Amino acid sequence: MRLITLCSRGPILLLWCAFVLSESKAFAQLSTGFRPVEEPGIRGVRIHPGALAPNRRKWYLPQNLYYEYQWRGWEYSNYARDNYQRYVNILLEGTRNYNLFGQYINRGWVIYDWTETSPLRQGSALLKGTRFGRWFDSLVISSASHGQFHTSLTVGDAIRTTLTPLTFSKPTFNGLQWDFLADKYAVTLLGSRLNAPGFTALNEAGGASAIENTTRLLGARGVAQVGDFAKLGLTWVNVSNTSSELSLGDNSLKGLLTGPQNTGNVERVIIRIADDSPESEQTGASFFVDQVIIDGELHPEIVPLVRGGVRREGILEVSGSDVIELIYDIRNDFSPTEKVGTFREAKKLEFELVVSNDYRIEIASNLQTNARGEQVFLPVAQARDEITDGSNQTFVRFAYGLPTGHEVIGMDLELINLAHFDLRAEWALNRRFRRFPNQNFRKLPAYKETAEAGYVTASYQRYPFFAYGEAFTIDPDYSTTAFIADPGGVIDYASETQNLFEFVDDNDDQDRYTDWQRYRQSQGFGGQGGSQGRDTEIFPGLDENNDFISDFNQNQNSRPDYVEPFLRYQVDPPEFLFGMDMNNNTIIDRFEDDRLPDYPYERDHRGYNAYGGLKITESSRLTVGRLAEHQLSSDRESRSFYGLLTVEKSYPGLDISLFEHAKLVADNLPEDRIVWRDPIGLTDFADPLDNQDTFVNALYLQARYFRIANLNVEGKLKYERFNQLGEQGSLKRDRSFLGLINKADYAIRPSDRLALYPKWKSMYERETPTALAGLESNELTESFFFLGQYVLLPKTLLDFGVEFSLFENLIERPAEASPSYIDDFRSLVFSALLTNVSSYQGDELTMHAGFLLERQFFAEQTQKQSIVFVRIFAATG
Repeated sequence: MRLITLCSRGPILLLWCAFVLSESKAFAQLSTGFRPVEEPGIRGVRIHPGALAPNRRKWYLPQNLYYEYQWRGWEYSNYARDNYQRYVNILLEGTRNYNLFGQYINRGWVIYDWTETSPLRQGSALLKGTRFGRWFDSLVISSASHGQFHTSLTVGDAIRTTLTPLTFSKPTFNGLQWDFLADKYAVTLLGSRLNAPGFTALNEAGGASAIENTTRLLGARGVAQVGDFAKLGLTWVNVSNTSSELSLGDNSLKGLLTGPQNTGNVERVIIRIADDSPESEQTGASFFVDQVIIDGELHPEIVPLVRGGVRREGILEVSGSDVIELIYDIRNDFSPTEKVGTFREAKKLEFELVVSNDYRIEIASNLQTNARGEQVFLPVAQARDEITDGSNQTFVRFAYGLPTGHEVIGMDLELINLAHFDLRAEWALNRRFRRFPNQNFRKLPAYKETAEAGYVTASYQRYPFFAYGEAFTIDPDYSTTAFIADPGGVIDYASETQNLFEFVDDNDDQDRYTDWQRYRQSQGFGGQGGSQGRDTEIFPGLDENNDFISDFNQNQNSRPDYVEPFLRYQVDPPEFLFGMDMNNNTIIDRFEDDRLPDYPYERDHRGYNAYGGLKITESSRLTVGRLAEHQLSSDRESRSFYGLLTVEKSYPGLDISLFEHAKLVADNLPEDRIVWRDPIGLTDFADPLDNQDTFVNALYLQARYFRIANLNVEGKLKYERFNQLGEQGSLKRDRSFLGLINKADYAIRPSDRLALYPKWKSMYERETPTALAGLESNELTESFFFLGQYVLLPKTLLDFGVEFSLFENLIERPAEASPSYIDDFRSLVFSALLTNVSSYQGDELTMHAGFLLERQFFAEQTQKQSIVFVRIFAATG
């Protein structure tokens, strides 16, 4: 019986023993602090058998301090034998990271995290971890490849990103770019949270930047190889306001009004009518009548207060800098209807105007302001051409709204070497979206404005013939500039720096800095977040050695190199440069700068250019061509026939270059620019319009002889003349420039330690300005140099030099003093320089110590200047 009882209770006893053993093992773990090491994973919190003890005393499961230091909360701490050890961060290797499905990724750190959660207040979160800047210098790339397939994801604060010239091109794109490339296909996707792209966290506790109102950029480009010679590309870039409070479907690529944009109601509207060509005395704008329409219903009771303009025969006219203002008091003048009971219920506000001639229309409201609450005007419409006879009288109807989205869609085609023929064409459509603001409605219909741009270039080469042609058009209102909100959703419509985003940047010198300042778009250079200011050293074409320093002021002092003692032998003034001036503003095209996006052609222009020619010999060719373009918003145009002869010959010890450029021009298109003048820097330049009816001839000849050892002889001749024709001949002088430079130098080496360099330079300049009252110039400068170098020690040198110059002004002093007139003078310069090269703490140090004494002897006075200096330069090698 007992045996049967034991047998029946055996399984129960066995289970009890197993439980006791497991409990004792758990208690042992608890008492010793041992915890089994488990594979990383997401499992939640489980029942711990060791905690199933009915003790009243408060107790703790072993945690980090026990695992690292064997510390128990109930034990006495004595450090007599085992000294105290400071706490060490147990997360030196980071934290465990898991993916969306709970799979373990690694133990490390979050470098970048952009998460959009909707609908959720402040559901847009972007984090750039501390190591994003410290370890990776604000640039992280994840790439993969297999066979012909390559892909990479680039995340950075300053990515050089270009899709096409008309759609998207930035030297410092702050966002992410995913690229795919195969033999015949290429794809690029872009993304960025423009109004808050995220700053690198300052410490580990720094969380993500979470906001509600976002201005988001999305972009895509695809390129496909079609056959053996053609490539077809499609491009799409969109910038739009979104809200994380709305679901993904309720947001729109046309954009939404941000919270601050949609706060309040439109109570006051001002329409401004102005002369679109205020610089012209013949043009002006005419205003006839207006109407206000709210939700499709005419409201004749809303009559504007009219300011400005001159009334003639019932027509209000304005010209020059004057404007007409139509001030509408919507709040007080509105009368309720069955459809709209109060102005606060309005869903659509439209205006109808009858205007003519050369008009420009702008609009502002009480909700369209700057940071100080002042109303800001934005463009609505403008006239084409400069009409003065009223023949373009038109009916302009537009709906009012605040900007919410900006989009560019493009298509391009490229043909490469198809029967000696190359072609590139691009067309782009710009769409701008607005919505009417009303705080009682979250999402009202969007209104759309469009503009187009396009160009095609083609070239043909088959020896000895060549040809090139280009046609282009860019609408006046074509724009790649979008409004962006600040992190709080506020837009200052007058702030270019804070609240504009450029699809295509202004970067005329093609360096890594944009030429204008745009906040949050130049990160990665010089500090935490934000633009470090616009590029203030812009000298297109004047940095041929690519050191980011003007080639006319390499030592970066207060004197250009072409007027500085000793240096002026090697460097000639910019007046002796030769190049093409296809826009006829008297500046060589490759040296021009502006404050406009870097489109391949100018906005508001349409035209064509074509030329052809042949290579006469291997070293010479002749080109003839025709250019015609006009400004779409005016009647200004440019027409020219031109020819170009280039000859470059090389003989033993002799190089000769000859360039002859002649053109017949009729150009009244103003092409104002910015130019770099050393040492002043950026200087505004106004087009003098010297080519309105002009024959221009430019000749340049250069020769260099170096056949005799240690002897170099060089000569330059430049002649340029603007012959004014027709009516211009009586208004302007024939502008001309004649310049001649001859120079020679010879190297003498009496010993291994001594070298002598006698030099001579002669420079003649004669210039006649276009203005009848302008001062002519006729100057000759003769300069003699004697330089030497003596080796004192293997790394210690003594350089010395003497320069003597004679300046003669061949024109008599004018009766009235002129700042541009310089009296005759003689100059004498002495200089000595001690140089020592040594190593110090791993760097190579170059020490300069010396002096320079300069004297200029005029007839009535002597000008003196002395420089004494000690300078040390360090380099890594």
